[in-house]
Amino acid sequence: MATVLISTKGQIVLPVAVRRALALTPGMRVNVVVDGKKALITRAPDKKTVSLQEIQSLLKYDGPTIPVSRMRVTGYNG
Repeated sequence: MATVLISTKGQIVLPVAVRRALALTPGMRVNVVVDGKKALITRAPDKKTVSLQEIQSLLKYDGPTIPVSRMRVTGYNG
C-alpha cells in the first residue's frame, strides 16, 4: 500500500508501481468507484476509434437523387 498526498486542487499522483500494475500511461483515463469509505481505481476501457468510412456507411442514403436546386433551405436568416 502506498500513501499519497492530495493537492489543493484535489489531484493525486499514482505511484509508479500502481501505474505499471495497471499499465497506465499519460493521457489514459481511469474509473473511480466509491465503495463506502474506499475508492477503487481501475483502467477505463479504451475508446474505439471510428473511421470516416464507417461514419459515412451509417449516413448512407438510398433514396432518389435530388438536385440542389430542388432542395429547400429552412431557418436561414442570412
